[in-house]
Amino acid sequence: MRTEKLHYLIALIAYLVNILHFIFTDYTQELFTSGVIFFTFAFLIYIIFVYIFFKVKNGKFIVFIGLFIIATSCVFLAHIN
Repeated sequence: MRTEKLHYLIALIAYLVNILHFIFTDYTQELFTSGVIFFTFAFLIYIIFVYIFFKVKNGKFIVFIGLFIIATSCVFLAHIN
């Protein structure tokens, strides 16, 4: 199995497990909705990064910059609260 397909498989399994977790756990409607939206957004970002990493000429650099921006914004947002 190619590494790219393995990443897609891991992402799909993780997404399904997280969605099932939110369905079968006693969460309020607001927490359920925000959790599903968050994991859907994270899943899409991961899939896009895997695609860019393997298909674009400078994919490794683009993914590195994207992950750096995400990590930096998380640090700044953590200090706001």
